[in-house]
Amino acid sequence: MNFFRNTPFDPFQSEINLIQDELTGLFAVEDVQTRGRGQVIAFRGRVLSPPETIFEELQYRLERHDYLPVLQRHGDQDVLLAIKGVAQQKAGSSIFVHLVLFLVTIFTTIGAGAGLNGENLLSAIATADPAQILRAVIAGIPFAGSLLLILGIHELGHYAAARYHRINVSLPYFIPMPFSAIGTMGAFISLRAPMRDRRVLFDVGVAGPIAGFLVAVPIFMIGLWLSPVIPDVGRQATLDRFGLSLLTSVLVSLLKDVPAGYSVAFHPVLFASWLGLFITSINLLPLGQLDGGHTIYAVFGRAAHSISRLTFVLLLLAGFLFSSQWLFWAFFAVLGGLDHQPPLNDITPLDAPRKRIAFFTLVMFIITFVPRLSFN
Repeated sequence: MNFFRNTPFDPFQSEINLIQDELTGLFAVEDVQTRGRGQVIAFRGRVLSPPETIFEELQYRLERHDYLPVLQRHGDQDVLLAIKGVAQQKAGSSIFVHLVLFLVTIFTTIGAGAGLNGENLLSAIATADPAQILRAVIAGIPFAGSLLLILGIHELGHYAAARYHRINVSLPYFIPMPFSAIGTMGAFISLRAPMRDRRVLFDVGVAGPIAGFLVAVPIFMIGLWLSPVIPDVGRQATLDRFGLSLLTSVLVSLLKDVPAGYSVAFHPVLFASWLGLFITSINLLPLGQLDGGHTIYAVFGRAAHSISRLTFVLLLLAGFLFSSQWLFWAFFAVLGGLDHQPPLNDITPLDAPRKRIAFFTLVMFIITFVPRLSFN
Protein backbone atom coordinates (compact mmCIF):
# COMPACT_ATOMS: atom_id res chain seq x y z
CA MET A 1 0.00 0.00 0.00
CA ASN A 2 1.45 3.40 -1.01
CA PHE A 3 0.71 5.50 2.02
CA PHE A 4 1.68 8.71 0.25
CA ARG A 5 0.04 8.25 -3.16
CA ASN A 6 -0.99 11.53 -4.75
CA THR A 7 -4.62 12.48 -5.12
CA PRO A 8 -6.02 15.29 -7.27
CA PHE A 9 -8.35 16.67 -4.64
CA ASP A 10 -8.69 16.34 -0.91
CA PRO A 11 -12.01 17.41 0.66
CA PHE A 12 -10.23 17.95 3.99
CA GLN A 13 -7.88 20.64 2.62
CA SER A 14 -8.97 23.29 5.11
CA GLU A 15 -8.18 20.97 8.00
CA ILE A 16 -4.84 20.08 6.41
CA ASN A 17 -3.97 23.77 6.01
CA LEU A 18 -4.86 24.44 9.64
CA ILE A 19 -2.57 21.70 10.94
CA GLN A 20 0.20 22.50 8.45
CA ASP A 21 0.25 26.09 9.67
CA GLU A 22 0.83 24.80 13.19
CA LEU A 23 3.92 22.93 11.98
CA THR A 24 5.70 26.15 11.02
CA GLY A 25 9.22 26.20 12.44
CA LEU A 26 8.96 22.60 13.66
CA PHE A 27 8.46 20.39 10.61
CA ALA A 28 9.27 21.01 6.94
CA VAL A 29 6.45 19.48 4.91
CA GLU A 30 7.20 17.86 1.55
CA ASP A 31 4.03 15.86 0.99
CA VAL A 32 0.61 15.57 2.62
CA GLN A 33 -2.01 12.83 2.45
CA THR A 34 -5.08 11.82 4.42
CA ARG A 35 -6.62 8.48 5.20
CA GLY A 36 -9.51 7.13 7.21
CA ARG A 37 -11.88 9.85 5.92
CA GLY A 38 -9.63 12.57 7.23
CA GLN A 39 -9.07 11.01 10.64
CA VAL A 40 -5.33 10.80 9.92
CA ILE A 41 -3.28 13.46 8.16
CA ALA A 42 0.17 12.21 7.13
CA PHE A 43 2.89 14.80 6.64
CA ARG A 44 6.11 13.60 5.05
CA GLY A 45 9.26 15.72 5.33
CA ARG A 46 11.81 16.39 8.03
CA VAL A 47 11.94 17.58 11.60
CA LEU A 48 13.70 20.95 11.80
CA SER A 49 15.21 20.41 15.27
CA PRO A 50 16.07 17.37 17.39
CA PRO A 51 12.65 15.79 18.09
CA GLU A 52 13.19 15.64 21.83
CA THR A 53 13.52 19.45 21.93
CA ILE A 54 10.35 20.31 20.02
CA PHE A 55 7.94 17.42 20.50
CA GLU A 56 6.15 18.87 23.53
CA GLU A 57 5.55 22.10 21.60
CA LEU A 58 4.36 20.05 18.63
CA GLN A 59 2.00 18.10 20.83
CA TYR A 60 0.66 21.28 22.41
CA ARG A 61 -0.04 22.90 19.02
CA LEU A 62 -1.86 19.89 17.58
CA GLU A 63 -3.85 18.99 20.66
CA ARG A 64 -5.40 22.46 20.59
CA HIS A 65 -7.15 21.28 17.44
CA ASP A 66 -7.98 17.83 18.82
CA TYR A 67 -5.13 16.04 17.00
CA LEU A 68 -2.56 13.68 18.46
CA PRO A 69 0.94 13.77 16.86
CA VAL A 70 2.83 10.55 16.14
CA LEU A 71 6.37 11.04 14.84
CA GLN A 72 8.07 8.21 12.94
CA ARG A 73 11.00 7.71 10.57
CA HIS A 74 10.66 5.73 7.34
CA GLY A 75 13.96 5.37 5.53
CA ASP A 76 15.55 8.80 5.22
CA GLN A 77 12.33 10.76 5.73
CA ASP A 78 10.37 11.75 8.79
CA VAL A 79 6.63 11.12 8.94
CA LEU A 80 4.28 13.04 11.19
CA LEU A 81 0.84 11.49 11.64
CA ALA A 82 -1.78 13.90 12.97
CA ILE A 83 -4.51 11.64 14.34
CA LYS A 84 -7.93 13.17 14.93
CA GLY A 85 -9.14 12.86 18.49
CA VAL A 86 -6.67 13.56 21.27
CA ALA A 87 -6.07 10.39 23.29
CA GLN A 88 -8.52 10.62 26.13
CA GLN A 89 -6.95 9.89 29.48
CA LYS A 90 -8.74 7.17 31.37
CA ALA A 91 -10.58 8.18 34.47
CA GLY A 92 -8.79 7.22 37.63
CA SER A 93 -10.23 4.63 39.97
CA SER A 94 -11.08 5.49 43.54
CA ILE A 95 -8.26 5.20 46.05
CA PHE A 96 -10.72 3.03 47.97
CA VAL A 97 -10.32 0.30 45.32
CA HIS A 98 -6.53 0.32 45.68
CA LEU A 99 -6.78 0.26 49.47
CA VAL A 100 -9.26 -2.64 49.55
CA LEU A 101 -7.19 -4.72 47.13
CA PHE A 102 -4.05 -4.01 49.13
CA LEU A 103 -5.67 -4.95 52.45
CA VAL A 104 -7.14 -8.15 50.98
CA THR A 105 -3.71 -9.03 49.55
CA ILE A 106 -2.13 -8.46 52.96
CA PHE A 107 -4.64 -10.94 54.38
CA THR A 108 -4.13 -13.56 51.67
CA THR A 109 -0.33 -13.34 51.79
CA ILE A 110 -0.33 -13.56 55.59
CA GLY A 111 -2.49 -16.65 55.22
CA ALA A 112 -0.02 -18.11 52.74
CA GLY A 113 2.90 -17.26 55.00
CA ALA A 114 1.16 -18.86 57.98
CA GLY A 115 0.74 -22.03 55.93
CA LEU A 116 4.49 -22.10 55.25
CA ASN A 117 4.99 -22.20 59.02
CA GLY A 118 2.39 -24.91 59.66
CA GLU A 119 -0.39 -22.56 60.74
CA ASN A 120 -3.84 -22.09 59.21
CA LEU A 121 -5.13 -18.54 59.41
CA LEU A 122 -8.71 -19.35 58.35
CA SER A 123 -8.97 -22.19 60.84
CA ALA A 124 -7.61 -19.93 63.55
CA ILE A 125 -10.20 -17.27 62.70
CA ALA A 126 -12.94 -19.92 62.78
CA THR A 127 -12.02 -20.78 66.38
CA ALA A 128 -12.50 -17.13 67.39
CA ASP A 129 -9.54 -17.67 69.73
CA PRO A 130 -7.46 -14.46 69.79
CA ALA A 131 -4.32 -16.39 70.78
CA GLN A 132 -4.57 -18.77 67.83
CA ILE A 133 -5.34 -15.93 65.43
CA LEU A 134 -2.39 -13.92 66.68
CA ARG A 135 -0.09 -16.92 66.39
CA ALA A 136 -1.14 -17.52 62.79
CA VAL A 137 -0.77 -13.84 61.90
CA ILE A 138 2.70 -13.63 63.44
CA ALA A 139 3.69 -16.79 61.56
CA GLY A 140 2.56 -15.27 58.27
CA ILE A 141 4.03 -11.77 58.57
CA PRO A 142 7.68 -12.53 57.61
CA PHE A 143 6.64 -13.97 54.24
CA ALA A 144 3.87 -11.47 53.55
CA GLY A 145 5.94 -8.46 54.57
CA SER A 146 8.95 -9.50 52.51
CA LEU A 147 6.99 -10.34 49.37
CA LEU A 148 4.73 -7.27 49.47
CA LEU A 149 7.72 -5.02 50.11
CA ILE A 150 9.47 -6.32 46.98
CA LEU A 151 6.32 -6.14 44.84
CA GLY A 152 5.37 -2.74 46.22
CA ILE A 153 8.79 -1.19 45.65
CA HIS A 154 8.82 -2.62 42.12
CA GLU A 155 5.50 -0.96 41.26
CA LEU A 156 6.40 2.27 43.06
CA GLY A 157 9.51 2.43 40.88
CA HIS A 158 7.27 2.46 37.80
CA TYR A 159 4.92 4.92 39.49
CA ALA A 160 7.67 7.36 40.48
CA ALA A 161 9.21 7.32 36.99
CA ALA A 162 5.82 7.92 35.38
CA ARG A 163 5.03 10.80 37.71
CA TYR A 164 8.49 12.29 37.10
CA HIS A 165 7.67 12.41 33.39
CA ARG A 166 4.19 13.85 34.09
CA ILE A 167 2.35 10.76 32.87
CA ASN A 168 -1.11 10.13 34.26
CA VAL A 169 -0.73 6.84 36.10
CA SER A 170 -2.69 4.88 38.68
CA LEU A 171 -1.53 3.80 42.09
CA PRO A 172 -0.51 0.12 42.24
CA TYR A 173 -3.26 -2.49 42.04
CA PHE A 174 -2.40 -5.50 44.20
CA ILE A 175 -4.00 -8.77 43.12
CA PRO A 176 -5.00 -11.14 45.94
CA MET A 177 -5.02 -14.88 45.24
CA PRO A 178 -6.76 -16.71 48.09
CA PHE A 179 -6.15 -20.40 48.77
CA SER A 180 -2.78 -20.36 46.99
CA ALA A 181 0.78 -21.01 48.13
CA ILE A 182 1.82 -17.36 47.81
CA GLY A 183 -1.45 -15.46 48.30
CA THR A 184 -1.06 -13.01 45.42
CA MET A 185 -0.73 -12.77 41.65
CA GLY A 186 1.45 -9.67 41.99
CA ALA A 187 0.68 -6.02 41.34
CA PHE A 188 0.51 -3.59 38.45
CA ILE A 189 -0.02 0.07 37.62
CA SER A 190 -2.22 1.44 34.84
CA LEU A 191 -0.83 4.07 32.47
CA ARG A 192 -3.61 6.42 31.37
CA ALA A 193 -1.78 8.20 28.56
CA PRO A 194 0.56 7.15 25.72
CA MET A 195 4.33 7.29 26.21
CA ARG A 196 5.83 10.51 24.86
CA ASP A 197 9.10 9.06 23.50
CA ARG A 198 11.53 6.17 23.86
CA ARG A 199 13.39 7.78 26.75
CA VAL A 200 10.21 8.06 28.80
CA LEU A 201 9.26 4.51 27.81
CA PHE A 202 12.67 3.29 28.93
CA ASP A 203 12.64 5.13 32.26
CA VAL A 204 9.20 3.86 33.22
CA GLY A 205 10.00 0.33 32.03
CA VAL A 206 13.29 -0.20 33.89
CA ALA A 207 12.50 1.71 37.09
CA GLY A 208 10.34 -1.10 38.50
CA PRO A 209 12.71 -4.07 37.99
CA ILE A 210 15.73 -2.12 39.22
CA ALA A 211 13.92 -0.89 42.35
CA GLY A 212 12.54 -4.37 43.11
CA PHE A 213 15.92 -5.99 42.48
CA LEU A 214 17.73 -3.62 44.87
CA VAL A 215 15.27 -4.58 47.62
CA ALA A 216 15.05 -8.31 46.83
CA VAL A 217 18.80 -8.97 47.02
CA PRO A 218 19.33 -7.86 50.65
CA ILE A 219 16.11 -9.61 51.69
CA PHE A 220 17.42 -12.78 50.03
CA MET A 221 20.64 -12.45 52.03
CA ILE A 222 18.64 -12.08 55.25
CA GLY A 223 16.56 -15.09 54.25
CA LEU A 224 19.73 -17.15 53.72
CA TRP A 225 20.89 -16.26 57.22
CA LEU A 226 17.52 -17.38 58.63
CA SER A 227 17.33 -20.62 56.63
CA PRO A 228 18.71 -23.92 57.93
CA VAL A 229 20.79 -26.37 55.89
CA ILE A 230 19.11 -29.77 55.71
CA PRO A 231 19.78 -33.12 54.00
CA ASP A 232 18.59 -32.98 50.41
CA VAL A 233 16.22 -35.94 50.60
CA GLY A 234 12.51 -36.42 50.02
CA ARG A 235 10.43 -33.61 48.54
CA GLN A 236 11.21 -30.82 50.95
CA ALA A 237 11.05 -27.21 49.77
CA THR A 238 14.67 -26.25 49.19
CA LEU A 239 16.50 -23.79 46.97
CA ASP A 240 17.96 -26.56 44.86
CA ARG A 241 14.55 -28.06 44.14
CA PHE A 242 12.95 -24.77 43.14
CA GLY A 243 15.87 -23.67 41.01
CA LEU A 244 19.00 -21.55 41.31
CA SER A 245 20.00 -18.57 39.21
CA LEU A 246 23.57 -17.35 38.80
CA LEU A 247 22.94 -14.71 41.46
CA THR A 248 21.40 -17.03 44.05
CA SER A 249 24.11 -19.65 43.42
CA VAL A 250 26.83 -17.08 44.10
CA LEU A 251 25.11 -15.74 47.21
CA VAL A 252 24.63 -19.24 48.62
CA SER A 253 28.29 -20.11 48.00
CA LEU A 254 29.45 -16.89 49.68
CA LEU A 255 27.09 -16.79 52.64
CA LYS A 256 26.20 -20.39 53.45
CA ASP A 257 28.21 -23.51 54.13
CA VAL A 258 26.30 -26.26 52.33
CA PRO A 259 27.97 -29.71 52.47
CA ALA A 260 27.50 -32.23 49.68
CA GLY A 261 24.10 -33.91 49.86
CA TYR A 262 22.58 -30.94 51.72
CA SER A 263 20.54 -27.97 50.60
CA VAL A 264 19.17 -24.71 51.98
CA ALA A 265 15.62 -25.03 53.31
CA PHE A 266 13.17 -22.26 52.54
CA HIS A 267 12.63 -19.88 55.43
CA PRO A 268 9.53 -17.82 54.52
CA VAL A 269 11.70 -14.71 54.04
CA LEU A 270 14.00 -16.63 51.70
CA PHE A 271 11.04 -17.98 49.75
CA ALA A 272 9.54 -14.48 49.40
CA SER A 273 12.83 -13.03 48.13
CA TRP A 274 13.34 -15.97 45.75
CA LEU A 275 9.90 -15.20 44.33
CA GLY A 276 10.81 -11.52 44.09
CA LEU A 277 13.95 -12.26 42.09
CA PHE A 278 12.08 -14.75 39.92
CA ILE A 279 9.38 -12.14 39.19
CA THR A 280 12.16 -9.71 38.27
CA SER A 281 13.55 -12.14 35.70
CA ILE A 282 10.08 -12.83 34.25
CA ASN A 283 9.38 -9.10 33.93
CA LEU A 284 12.70 -8.57 32.16
CA LEU A 285 11.91 -11.05 29.41
CA PRO A 286 12.07 -9.04 26.15
CA LEU A 287 8.45 -9.73 25.28
CA GLY A 288 5.51 -7.53 24.34
CA GLN A 289 4.17 -5.51 27.27
CA LEU A 290 6.53 -6.85 29.93
CA ASP A 291 9.11 -4.49 31.41
CA GLY A 292 11.72 -6.15 29.23
CA GLY A 293 9.50 -5.52 26.21
CA HIS A 294 9.38 -1.80 27.07
CA THR A 295 13.15 -1.78 27.42
CA ILE A 296 14.04 -3.47 24.14
CA TYR A 297 11.60 -1.30 22.19
CA ALA A 298 13.16 1.79 23.73
CA VAL A 299 16.61 0.52 22.69
CA PHE A 300 15.92 -1.04 19.28
CA GLY A 301 12.64 0.46 18.06
CA ARG A 302 10.60 -1.68 15.67
CA ALA A 303 13.41 -4.26 15.53
CA ALA A 304 12.24 -5.22 19.04
CA HIS A 305 9.32 -7.07 17.44
CA SER A 306 11.72 -9.64 15.96
CA ILE A 307 13.54 -9.97 19.30
CA SER A 308 10.20 -10.57 21.02
CA ARG A 309 9.29 -13.38 18.62
CA LEU A 310 12.72 -14.96 19.01
CA THR A 311 12.37 -14.83 22.80
CA PHE A 312 9.01 -16.57 22.62
CA VAL A 313 10.54 -19.37 20.54
CA LEU A 314 13.46 -19.69 22.98
CA LEU A 315 11.04 -19.95 25.91
CA LEU A 316 9.23 -22.76 24.14
CA LEU A 317 12.57 -24.53 23.64
CA ALA A 318 13.40 -24.00 27.32
CA GLY A 319 10.08 -25.61 28.13
CA PHE A 320 11.10 -28.76 26.25
CA LEU A 321 14.81 -28.80 27.20
CA PHE A 322 14.91 -27.56 30.81
CA SER A 323 11.54 -27.29 32.51
CA SER A 324 8.04 -27.76 31.14
CA GLN A 325 6.89 -24.91 33.37
CA TRP A 326 8.53 -22.45 30.97
CA LEU A 327 5.77 -23.36 28.53
CA PHE A 328 3.25 -21.81 30.93
CA TRP A 329 5.34 -18.66 31.32
CA ALA A 330 5.85 -18.41 27.56
CA PHE A 331 2.11 -18.23 26.92
CA PHE A 332 1.44 -16.13 30.02
CA ALA A 333 3.99 -13.54 28.88
CA VAL A 334 2.38 -13.06 25.48
CA LEU A 335 -1.21 -12.60 26.65
CA GLY A 336 -0.74 -8.90 25.92
CA GLY A 337 0.73 -9.58 22.48
CA LEU A 338 4.26 -9.94 21.15
CA ASP A 339 4.47 -6.50 19.53
CA HIS A 340 4.98 -3.30 21.47
CA GLN A 341 3.02 -0.12 20.87
CA PRO A 342 5.40 2.65 19.71
CA PRO A 343 5.61 5.91 21.67
CA LEU A 344 4.33 9.15 20.16
CA ASN A 345 7.85 10.28 19.28
CA ASP A 346 9.40 7.14 17.83
CA ILE A 347 12.51 8.89 16.49
CA THR A 348 14.46 10.14 19.50
CA PRO A 349 17.03 7.45 20.47
CA LEU A 350 18.29 6.65 23.93
CA ASP A 351 21.21 8.67 25.23
CA ALA A 352 24.48 7.13 26.48
CA PRO A 353 23.54 6.95 30.20
CA ARG A 354 20.32 5.11 29.40
CA LYS A 355 22.19 2.68 27.15
CA ARG A 356 24.47 1.86 30.08
CA ILE A 357 21.43 1.27 32.28
CA ALA A 358 20.00 -0.95 29.54
CA PHE A 359 23.16 -3.05 29.72
CA PHE A 360 22.75 -3.28 33.50
CA THR A 361 19.17 -4.55 33.07
CA LEU A 362 20.48 -7.20 30.66
CA VAL A 363 22.95 -8.31 33.33
CA MET A 364 20.11 -8.33 35.88
CA PHE A 365 18.08 -10.60 33.63
CA ILE A 366 20.98 -13.01 33.03
CA ILE A 367 21.89 -13.38 36.71
CA THR A 368 18.27 -13.77 37.93
CA PHE A 369 17.08 -16.18 35.22
CA VAL A 370 16.34 -19.70 36.51
CA PRO A 371 16.73 -22.14 33.59
CA ARG A 372 15.78 -25.33 35.47
CA LEU A 373 12.63 -24.07 37.08
CA SER A 374 10.54 -26.32 39.32
CA PHE A 375 7.62 -25.63 41.64
CA ASN A 376 7.10 -29.32 42.42
